[in-house]
Amino acid sequence: MRIGLLWRAEWDPVDGSASIAQTCKLHGMFAAFAALGIAAEPVVYSDDAVDAVREQLLALDGVLVWVNPIEQGLDRSKLDPLLREAAGEGVWVSAHPDVILKMGTKQVLADTRTSCGKSCRAGSRQRAARSCSSNTAAWAATASGRSRPPAAAG
Repeated sequence: MRIGLLWRAEWDPVDGSASIAQTCKLHGMFAAFAALGIAAEPVVYSDDAVDAVREQLLALDGVLVWVNPIEQGLDRSKLDPLLREAAGEGVWVSAHPDVILKMGTKQVLADTRTSCGKSCRAGSRQRAARSCSSNTAAWAATASGRSRPPAAAG
């Protein structure tokens, strides 16, 4: 079985000086697969390397994908069609783009970023409420289960 772990090069750049699987941010995932007797393969994606990544994906049985909807000003507009193509060729894709679209779980991050121009992730609700638009504050309140946005820290 051939499994790939895919991430965006901008999220975790590869310098080539050491084993990617041992030095990357996902090193724990590589170790977990190795403990199961599965040698997972790094698939380092960038918009400039679509053809090389396509070739690598089509040689796999499955791929686990760690790519945010917006990462350092980049989106998934080139990656998602590539993942759809791989899935269409029989490669199992962990977070198939069509499923993500139906769930809308990642779109809220993109919408939130679009509405305020800053990255306002769920993990930083108070910063989002202070620095972003009222739409973001309302989203943060809803996401945290509060009836109103969190108070700004002084």
